[in-house]
Amino acid sequence: NVVAALQSGLPSTLDTSQRVRSNPESSPVPGKINLPVVGTIDLASLSLPLLTIVLAAIDGFNPCAMWVLVFLISLLLGLEDERRMWLLGGVFLATTALMYFAVMAAWFNLIKFLGVTGWLRMTIACLAIVAGLLFLRDYWSKPDATCKVVHPDRRRKILENIRRVVGRENLLWSLIGIAALAVGVNFIELACSAGVPAVFTQMLALNDLTNTAYYAYLTLYVLVFMLDDVAIFATAMIA
Repeated sequence: NVVAALQSGLPSTLDTSQRVRSNPESSPVPGKINLPVVGTIDLASLSLPLLTIVLAAIDGFNPCAMWVLVFLISLLLGLEDERRMWLLGGVFLATTALMYFAVMAAWFNLIKFLGVTGWLRMTIACLAIVAGLLFLRDYWSKPDATCKVVHPDRRRKILENIRRVVGRENLLWSLIGIAALAVGVNFIELACSAGVPAVFTQMLALNDLTNTAYYAYLTLYVLVFMLDDVAIFATAMIA
């Protein structure tokens, strides 16, 4: 269904003949742009599916979301019940994916509601540039790549809650607790990568697609975003 929906949409990130027309104040988007060093870029020739995969893959490598999964895996490996291990880890990953999809869908609908205006595009562009500069600064100044968003005391409380939830005898309450923790932790740590989803949803809104195609692209984004987490979890459980 996702593939069919993607095929029904536009093949490029921007077709200047089919822009979003829901807001009469939307300013025209140029078909080509000139960038320093890079040169001229034809926006209509860029692939929207490829852009989705690339941005989602970049967004997925997030140390702020990874440390919780790694700690959860370390606890699950100590359990003797293999079925419980897979259930708890699977619920954590599924809840993370659903929450991320909901956040991106809300952000996308907000952009559609406001309209693809020039000031909105400029705001998101500035957000992306500032976020990129901050990430580069952290890369060079803090090579340990640890998450700076969550305070150590709060991180310690989160780890204690995960340990308590995993250790409960009642499986149902453990599943409910791990789902609630997944929502809470990922809400806190969206600040680590808010720029990438903002850029993607803005690019998606520039295309005149069907609602099914819009949400199919959001689904593809989340699936690619979760690939590294799923691969790490499955490898640990199988090995």
